[in-house]
Amino acid sequence: MKMVILAISAWVLTGVIALLGVSAGSTFWFYMEPVIDTAPDPASYYVAAAAGFVALFLSSVVSVGVTVHAVRCNASGKA
Repeated sequence: MKMVILAISAWVLTGVIALLGVSAGSTFWFYMEPVIDTAPDPASYYVAAAAGFVALFLSSVVSVGVTVHAVRCNASGKA
């Protein structure tokens, strides 16, 4: 049962990271929209976006790994 809770927590954390990424992206867009063609995009925005995608990818990989481990533990425990 503890592994199932851990797997659910890992997926909730992945969802929170995705939600925060969308929120950060919309904040960037809100502040950059008025000056779209008048100023170049700062390089830090691309670094922040890349770091967000990496964090989301790594969190997804961990979530899948924890879920697979939880399924294996539950399957071997019931057999």
